[in-house]
Amino acid sequence: MTADRDVLITSPSELDEVVSSSRSARSIGMDTEFLREKTYRAKLCLVQIATEDEIYLIDPLQGLDLGVVAGLIGDPEIEVIVHAGKQDFELFYEDYGVVPTNVFDVQLGAAFAGYGSSLPYGRLVSELGGVQLVKGESYTDWCRRPLTSSQTRYAADDVRYLGAIGARLKKELESLGRVEWAMEEMRRQFEDKESYRFDPSSAWRKVSGRGSLSSRQLAILREVARWREETASNRNVPRGWLVKDPSLIEIARRGPSSPAELKGIRGFNAREADRSARAIVAAVDAGRRGEAIESIPTPPKSAQARARMLSGLADAVVRARCEEAKIATELVTNRTELEGLLAEVVNGSLEPSRHRILNGWRRDLAGDAVLDLARGRIALKAIDRVPYIQEVPLDDER
Repeated sequence: MTADRDVLITSPSELDEVVSSSRSARSIGMDTEFLREKTYRAKLCLVQIATEDEIYLIDPLQGLDLGVVAGLIGDPEIEVIVHAGKQDFELFYEDYGVVPTNVFDVQLGAAFAGYGSSLPYGRLVSELGGVQLVKGESYTDWCRRPLTSSQTRYAADDVRYLGAIGARLKKELESLGRVEWAMEEMRRQFEDKESYRFDPSSAWRKVSGRGSLSSRQLAILREVARWREETASNRNVPRGWLVKDPSLIEIARRGPSSPAELKGIRGFNAREADRSARAIVAAVDAGRRGEAIESIPTPPKSAQARARMLSGLADAVVRARCEEAKIATELVTNRTELEGLLAEVVNGSLEPSRHRILNGWRRDLAGDAVLDLARGRIALKAIDRVPYIQEVPLDDER
């Protein structure tokens, strides 16, 4: 039952063989193919599993109970190797409530090993395995049957090299002394049950453009975004089909109190307005009467100006430390995050929990150095060797 013979797993007995083989292997590569363009919830079309000896393509469209696959994912005795696997795990959490307990993500592992962040699977296979994958099926309709031979080959290749790449990355991470940091990040990203739960009342935090709203307008946005999330889920349609983010922001800003006012907002779908105007106006009213959302105070302009000047130096510190550690800088922080952190430092309003660089392994790697720089405890010196700058401790009595 290998993908090279273009065989799909379509019966319960075949699926039982997959599970038995996976449990014996103790380590599996996994990937999924799904469609989400026209639905709120992704439609699972294919599950690929690779052991050292076999590649299995499991067809969920045949009515198979994938709870046994979920059991593999949640078994701490079975390592699940993936590439950027969060969405794959979300599918199984939605349907079976399972959270992975033993994950190795090769994309994250590569970032900790100095290959760069967010590397596509094809590049990893090329750089670490010396194999050029055949492209061409990235946007295929995976729910159409029968699958073509090129589709099954493409799907099989998505898991064929995961085990070998994972093994090589583990050796490199061990030689770099970065195994614990990498595994800490993988546990944080994949094994925290709270990261899979989504509360509709927090949907407003993902609406772009909300930074310009007042506390009361944010409360209205909270309720309207909650309505959109719940309605999209109930209808199983993309949330943007109901109301797009710019219109949602404008509803929160203007707070329409009647269907007629709502329909006057630019960009709002007329058909959806006819269908949902009363419900949206009710959500606006609930936001107007509900508890306001206190926004994080913005540091004064003088603090922001100082932070912008410091951010270039802080960015150099982070990049130098990441270069020495062979860790992708993007995994640690970015310039925007640094400016926000530095503005709080110079304003005396620092809250470490709000900044990822001040927590866990990131703080050990670069966070404390950024704070020392901002507080005048270290300076930077240009040098003629990698990483081309050197931290110089300063005397506290200046």
